[in-house]
Amino acid sequence: MTSLRTPFYQALIRVLPFKQDAAARAAGKLFGGKVKAVVNQASMLLDLGETIQRLMFLGVYEPIQTEWFKQCLGPGDAIVDIGASFGYYTSLAAQLVGPTGQVFAFEPSPVANSTIEGAIKATGLRNVKLTKAAVGKQSGVVSLYLPNTGHLHSPSILKNDPAFKPLDVPVIVLDQFEPLSHVPGIKLVKIDVEGYEPDVLEGMAGLIKKGKIENVICEFNSGWLRRNATTSEQLLARFLDLGFLVYKKTELQGNLTGHLDEQYELQDVWFTMQR
Repeated sequence: MTSLRTPFYQALIRVLPFKQDAAARAAGKLFGGKVKAVVNQASMLLDLGETIQRLMFLGVYEPIQTEWFKQCLGPGDAIVDIGASFGYYTSLAAQLVGPTGQVFAFEPSPVANSTIEGAIKATGLRNVKLTKAAVGKQSGVVSLYLPNTGHLHSPSILKNDPAFKPLDVPVIVLDQFEPLSHVPGIKLVKIDVEGYEPDVLEGMAGLIKKGKIENVICEFNSGWLRRNATTSEQLLARFLDLGFLVYKKTELQGNLTGHLDEQYELQDVWFTMQR
């Protein structure tokens, strides 16, 4: 992958001693629309009014999980990014696994996957395969609820705010995803799907039992999981039942307040398959 130069305004804002977030917001308003940026050596057009994209622009998005990716992935590895959002981990993985590796990204939201698609074309990411679909335990079509809040694009298959706009999207089952049948082993699966994690896990249980998946990094959001009639403890137990061990985890964030003032806890867990 060709090394890209970070745009001067992005580089300047990143080294400001303070108020980087405010400066990024101001730059977004100044330029209007989406702003060209380089993230993980991928060229992207980002909306700096949206939180995830602004953190990507600033280079401060999820530093702990970023280090986990760097520790886990190397040249030639295969990774599956489920809930790829605006492509932060997809682009990071593409950089880490190199031209001999493979990145399979799944993102059903057209708001988000258009950013990934643009980055693939602009940067020439030949090691990335983008599938514009959700991942679950049964193939078909489901409603994806798109937020009407511009400051954070966090869609889910689970109902939240009645004002969110439903959009029919396809669902694939990872065990049945034909391109993976040609991959001897998957070094990492990342799952961040706003409460749909149990369904994703069930839909890839076959690959796990065949020994094809070595590591999983999964988000545990108690609020979203509650909407899927499950708990963080139940999801953890299912990972353990499938033979995974907890390798690392972020600090548990408790008493958080989400959309519509819902209380929840948040934690990311890195699982590794016991041998």
